[in-house]
Amino acid sequence: MQFMAVEVLRKTDHTYRHDLESFFYVLLWMCARQSWRNGFARGEKPPKESILRRWEIGTFDSIADAKEGHMTANSIKRIMGEFPRSLDIVKPLCLKIRKILFPLNKDEEMSFGTPAGDPDQLYSPIIAAFDDAIKNM
Repeated sequence: MQFMAVEVLRKTDHTYRHDLESFFYVLLWMCARQSWRNGFARGEKPPKESILRRWEIGTFDSIADAKEGHMTANSIKRIMGEFPRSLDIVKPLCLKIRKILFPLNKDEEMSFGTPAGDPDQLYSPIIAAFDDAIKNM
């Protein structure tokens, strides 16, 4: 459940955008949780408790609520605070992807829905964000 898109947890029909959102959750999870066991920490100690624990336990609705709250600009920075320092280079990529996947609507509310039209309107900027991150490594 920790990688499921918010709308899928709320039983909305699955779209390509939900796959992109799930991939983003995998990226965050690998950096904040798994990297501590894979040699990226270089002597650092992992956080005693992870914010992402709320993505694992509870009902689909409670996990969706947690993820929705965690995708705000402030909360995503808290999640990235759980990354080992060696993964600081990934943080700008995470911020770009968050902004692409969860844009603000006209009422300044974060959107979790799939935009109408060509899927490339999401695929292209996400691929470009990865390309930029790779160039900066």
